[in-house]
Amino acid sequence: MSSSYRFTCNSCELAFTASQDQREHMKTEWHRYNLKRRVAQLPPISEDTFDTKVATLADKKDDEEEDEYCTKKEQRKKAKEELLEKKRQLFEIARKRMTSTGGTVKIGEDGKLVMENKSTEAEERKIILGMHKDEETILGEEANMTEEELEEKMLKEKMENRVEIPLDTCIFCGAKSKDLDTNVEHMFMKHGLYIPEEEYLVNKEGLIEYLGEKVGYGNVCLVCNYQGRNLESIRQHMLAKSHCKIPYETEDEKYEIGKFYDFSSTYSKKTKEEDNDENDDDEWEDVSNDYNVDDDEEEEEEKESGKFANADDVIYASEIGLHLPNGLVAGHRSLARVWRQNLAPERELGEGQGTVMAAETRHLATQFEKKQYKEQKRVWARENKAKNLNDRSLAKFINVKPHFRDELLQ
Repeated sequence: MSSSYRFTCNSCELAFTASQDQREHMKTEWHRYNLKRRVAQLPPISEDTFDTKVATLADKKDDEEEDEYCTKKEQRKKAKEELLEKKRQLFEIARKRMTSTGGTVKIGEDGKLVMENKSTEAEERKIILGMHKDEETILGEEANMTEEELEEKMLKEKMENRVEIPLDTCIFCGAKSKDLDTNVEHMFMKHGLYIPEEEYLVNKEGLIEYLGEKVGYGNVCLVCNYQGRNLESIRQHMLAKSHCKIPYETEDEKYEIGKFYDFSSTYSKKTKEEDNDENDDDEWEDVSNDYNVDDDEEEEEEKESGKFANADDVIYASEIGLHLPNGLVAGHRSLARVWRQNLAPERELGEGQGTVMAAETRHLATQFEKKQYKEQKRVWARENKAKNLNDRSLAKFINVKPHFRDELLQ
């Protein structure tokens, strides 16, 4: 190398006469690309080769952007061209097979294939019928259909492709069992399906049938309501996400399967007795006061004789204590301080005394002065401002502290 070429680039294998040229070269994309190749232990490429690669990638990127921003009309046109190409290929296959068997294949007036030999194979019929079905699906009236019509069409296809899951078949893996109970046990042991409130479940067959319809007919997840394309896809989703369970937390989730349960046995008997008592109130009749007095005397005699010795029928608890049959209240010892206090009797005031006291209490309320309150607020604000300034000034010197410095280490 000549002495005039003192500046070099080892990555690109170049030499320069001036340092400025070397610096400009270091800023180029070509040099950066060769640096990456050098790290990957690859030989450098020339500048022409690099420019060719950049131009190729730019053209490819432009094509991808055009494909991305193409309109729906262009997409339908492209799908039509692909379908026509598929039609030509199938026509050639069918023509060759029919020619070998002595038959003929022609294109009718409507553009569909017509087979003139009735002794064709079933496979050829399936190919041509499948092609006709694709053609009618893509090139039909789907492009001009509204959203409601598309939803109805999708619902119709769902009903046609629905899969009925029997009661003895697992909802999640399709395994068959002997009966319903064995199937439920399998789903619990294998997939963790837990039936909530099973002791109040009265229609187990209806519950399992409802879950099977939700998965088989609607292809909907039991937990997150994710909708799959078919039965297999929704089963894979539930197994992968561990959604093999019955949600039973919110009110809506409980209401969804509530028709299969019966909680009437949990209703309290006391509520029923109260309802019966309310109904019997209409049949009661008023009696004389003498009869009531006699009843009270009889009740007191029965209490003294020990007829109400059974405390479970008459004792009841309240916030202040236990109410005994004899009318006394037994309070808790934690409230002994409350029960032992001797309160002064309430003072009964006459009409004149009450008027005088009411007039005197009017002067006890102090009037609210706005000016004085505003002045006090200004004083508080000035005090807070001074405190904040003091804190900020101290914070500047918070780290300025004397430290021990060993003279031998200086």
